[in-house]
Amino acid sequence: MKNILSILCFAIFAFNVFGQKAGKIDATSFTQLKDYEDTLGLCGFLVINDSLPEERFASCRKLITTLKQALKVPNSFNYPFDQVKSVSIQYPADSTFRIFTWQLYVDVDDYRYYGAIQMNTAELQLFPLIDRSAEVQSEEYDILKPENWYGALYYNTKPFDTPEGRKYLLFGYDG
Repeated sequence: MKNILSILCFAIFAFNVFGQKAGKIDATSFTQLKDYEDTLGLCGFLVINDSLPEERFASCRKLITTLKQALKVPNSFNYPFDQVKSVSIQYPADSTFRIFTWQLYVDVDDYRYYGAIQMNTAELQLFPLIDRSAEVQSEEYDILKPENWYGALYYNTKPFDTPEGRKYLLFGYDG
């Protein structure tokens, strides 16, 4: 059994962001994002609380597709999604990106993790995170890419500078 609370310093990644940052949200986009937020909040609640596994899985699929659509709305980076309580949304201090993560209860001691990284750019840059926890040998020290992610529910980020550029240390929970 994995530690209940582990520091996941294995998911260090660096992104060089060039170009214009996301701008202000106009009224039409705000209305769209509010509607998406309502759907995401409901789906997130069902992912955590529904008693039927097939309903939790269906809600998780709906959450993924709805989040993808919401993040396509212009300047969505600036929308906080505060009402989506079951999805952790973390920003580093420099706000160059944000990371969305959530967990899906499968069975006793079995969770699946989902996530995406949205860059703070004018055009949507979205990196889906693919949970490959079962394949990672040394999660404490690995540097992983989004397609080879050690799934967790992230609760904090810390930037640090290296000779290769800025990198980020992610802290997460693996149930």
